[in-house]
Amino acid sequence: MIVSFLGTKGGTGTTTLAVNCAADIRRITNRSTVVVDLKSGPGDVALFLGLRPRHSLLTALDHLAWIDPLSLSRFVIEHECGLHVLAAGDEFARPGPRDVESVEQILRALNSIYDFVILDVGTSMMTATGALQLSDSILLVANPDVPCLRNLQRLVDGVKAAGVPVERLQVVLNRASEFGVLSTAQIERVLGFPIAFTVNSDYRTVASAVNSGVPVSTLRASELNGQLDAIARAIAGQQRRRSGSGIRVAQPTHGSAEA
Repeated sequence: MIVSFLGTKGGTGTTTLAVNCAADIRRITNRSTVVVDLKSGPGDVALFLGLRPRHSLLTALDHLAWIDPLSLSRFVIEHECGLHVLAAGDEFARPGPRDVESVEQILRALNSIYDFVILDVGTSMMTATGALQLSDSILLVANPDVPCLRNLQRLVDGVKAAGVPVERLQVVLNRASEFGVLSTAQIERVLGFPIAFTVNSDYRTVASAVNSGVPVSTLRASELNGQLDAIARAIAGQQRRRSGSGIRVAQPTHGSAEA
């Protein structure tokens, strides 16, 4: 299963959600899971997990012509939690338009190797249209403020125009608890589109996890833990229903809060 996290604008928390949901999927299913940093330019996925990878997505793209795509695992790095990471490169303009077909080839290969392929797409659809079309589920990440919601409406229209069925789209309202912002009900009325998940603002917990190079789930139990866990379980449930694979989903070790 391929799942994309696509942000409405920079700073919405797309990387935080992609990294932690990928780690939680690995934890609750015990199935092979890789998170791929698809952003053009230096990404933060590896940094969030305290990793220093020798290879990157760009390394894989540049070697794709003469390697067996099924050997892509040589370019990933494994975190101690069992999650695999294909990190972003250091070039600001890549992956770019000339890499689109190669990115699609890599994602198809990863999808044949891993049970779950989680994509941190960032905020640009320019080079990610093919990845979105391959995705079984796309989580659109927005904050409850006017600029994000304006972009969210445009993003929904853009993804649909790219040929992605609307039923694959789910909206994640991140930092939903910030003071003085629109309520979930107000946002749904404006958008005409349901909010699938809400995640509260917890800067201290997220910063602690990033500074320690670990997933949020490894820290003390919190409301944020439960909300991330709920998204991961929903994704795992979608994969289970789609494939009929009988994936065993572990029971939560702390309270989960589904939106």
